[in-house]
Amino acid sequence: MGEVLAVDLGGTNFRMARVSSEGEILKRAVLSTKEATSVGEGLERLVSLVDGTEVPTLVFGAPGVVDYTKGHVVYAPNLDQEFLSELSVSALQAELNKKVILVNDADMAALGESELGAGRGGVTVVFVTCSTGVGAGVIHAGRLLRGHFSTMEVGHTRLGLEAMDEAESLASGTALARMAKEAGLVTDNPTLVKSAAANAGIEREVLSRVTEALGILLSNLAWLLAPDKIVVGGGLGLSDPVVMELTQQVFDRSVPKYLAGLRLSPAQLGDDAGLRGAAFVEAALATT
Repeated sequence: MGEVLAVDLGGTNFRMARVSSEGEILKRAVLSTKEATSVGEGLERLVSLVDGTEVPTLVFGAPGVVDYTKGHVVYAPNLDQEFLSELSVSALQAELNKKVILVNDADMAALGESELGAGRGGVTVVFVTCSTGVGAGVIHAGRLLRGHFSTMEVGHTRLGLEAMDEAESLASGTALARMAKEAGLVTDNPTLVKSAAANAGIEREVLSRVTEALGILLSNLAWLLAPDKIVVGGGLGLSDPVVMELTQQVFDRSVPKYLAGLRLSPAQLGDDAGLRGAAFVEAALATT
């Protein structure tokens, strides 16, 4: 496909990179969403910063549910809702005069890890990001698992019957911060995780509640998808080896016996997974 412009839109920043067909980042730039008067205006500035004027294709990773058939974002609770009307293929193509491919951001990151990161060599690769929220994408034989809409909104699935049993309320960085406050701890997540790794006090108890929920969520995905690779990323997932250690213990108790021995793999590409995965989006969608 040649070079593409990869965009990762978050609640705080626009990130753009010019990416080779092999997923190598050639040049990158970051712009605060507060500095942009609109999505189109922010993208135009970023295109200039990465010398991307002549690059014909832009792959846009959006943190929300994407209608892949109609080419627009239909649900993005963590974004400025003023931006939502601009998040469509037709609007972005008119603004930028480029071919635009709109994709869920976790799907894009899943492709990056599957092709270039911890999921390499896997046939069915489940990628889960555990950060402020919980997101996921699934790649099977190079194809992106999706339907009319992007799938794998696992953060909104329930691990119990109550409203607060939603996965994001139990297995995310946001959940960890809330549980720490409820336990009377005055700390931030990185400090809490480091304390949990060093001792078996209240900090470890709080972290264990979150990793128990995460381990159960991942085992549910194993039951549903029988993957040969499960890759875990995100700010909380990669914050310290103790997170993966505790999550693996719960996962081992819950995973199907025929998948015994499946190890959870820490993501390798960090925040660049989506940007690098953009190089493979068109092919993954074409074969879906």
